[in-house]
Amino acid sequence: MNLLFALKLFGIVLVTALISIGLVSACGGASDSDLDDDLTGIEDELQSAGQSSAEVLPPTATATPPSNEFAIVGQPERFLLEDRSLVGIGDWVNSGPLDLDQLADENKVVLLDFWTYTCVNCVRTFPYLNAWHEAYADNGLVIIGIHSPEFEFEKSLANVQVAADRYGIEYPIALDSDKETWDKYGNHFWPSKYLISNTGEVVLRHFGEGGYDEFDLAIRSALEQAGNEVTAIARVEVASPDRSNSAHTVTRELYGGYSNNYLPDGLYVGQDAYYAVPDTVVDYADDGTRRHGQFFLNGSWTNRESSLVAGPTSIDSPSHVAFDFFATSVNAVLGAPGESQQVIVEIDRAPVSINEAGPDISWDSNGNSVVLVSDARLYQIIELPEFGKHELKLKTNSEGLAFYTVTFGVNEFGP
Repeated sequence: MNLLFALKLFGIVLVTALISIGLVSACGGASDSDLDDDLTGIEDELQSAGQSSAEVLPPTATATPPSNEFAIVGQPERFLLEDRSLVGIGDWVNSGPLDLDQLADENKVVLLDFWTYTCVNCVRTFPYLNAWHEAYADNGLVIIGIHSPEFEFEKSLANVQVAADRYGIEYPIALDSDKETWDKYGNHFWPSKYLISNTGEVVLRHFGEGGYDEFDLAIRSALEQAGNEVTAIARVEVASPDRSNSAHTVTRELYGGYSNNYLPDGLYVGQDAYYAVPDTVVDYADDGTRRHGQFFLNGSWTNRESSLVAGPTSIDSPSHVAFDFFATSVNAVLGAPGESQQVIVEIDRAPVSINEAGPDISWDSNGNSVVLVSDARLYQIIELPEFGKHELKLKTNSEGLAFYTVTFGVNEFGP
């Protein structure tokens, strides 16, 4: 076994054991000797085929959404940014290179938005950024999208340009492909926004979604302090979805690559064979086990650093990824080499209906609901009319399909 994986595996087993002890202590139902027997059998279980093992992987806790989703998260107090330069920027979209000091000399207010185009949280903020650009660009606001990628394919200038066109982004975009500016600003989240006054102060720093009304007010105030007249400009209002009234939880983001599965809060794959050796082809058997916050595989898959890649399949025995979820929407980051690949999508073991389908779903001549995967990007698969618990299965007969992440939403509409 690879030494690095062995060390990581030891950490996972230890964490799993501690979680199991915590669950037993809290819920009861097992003696100390029973627990010892379970832990003794872990090593044997890991040598089995790619089948589910409820004894090894405990149920995954699901976070409860915050009571106020739209509260400002970040640093609302002003602070001076002594060095506001952008570093390591390779290319620009919608603009030539921009310099923040020069923009300050021109009395501009700058909004830096750190994003990446496969991030569903970023996608949900684009309507507001586009609206701010349209409303205030002629009155002193310069929005610069700092594209700091999560995956290797997101470093491509052509891919970023396609994403900008898809989401109607017309403001300047700086490609921070090595994340040098991301690191300089100390970021940890997509998206992160910095509103910088013409004097170099960070007026507002905000992480994640929400806080749009407060941010709009901060933009207007900063523009006025810079000498721009905005009273004649109407406040920016965007038709945004509300959280589904019945949403009491939401399934966590699930990752296919082992770089995330070996984090302390990982274990996104529910079958033990995934964790044995990196970059290895494994034939999985989905025995129907489901645990919230994990997905399960069937067929041949290779575990790679940032994705799972489907191996050879047959029409009679397609590979699949399956999971239970609590949400109103499901979005998957998928990619395929060469020509488009058709992925069959089933919800609760049936084709996705028109009322359940996201914008990337279509239907083939056999009545299957499918998503056509070509370039690696975020595919909007499910948009349910009501929040609920469901099972989703992605089936492929094509070798090379890459499964990166799947994310979930609880809004009344949208991704």
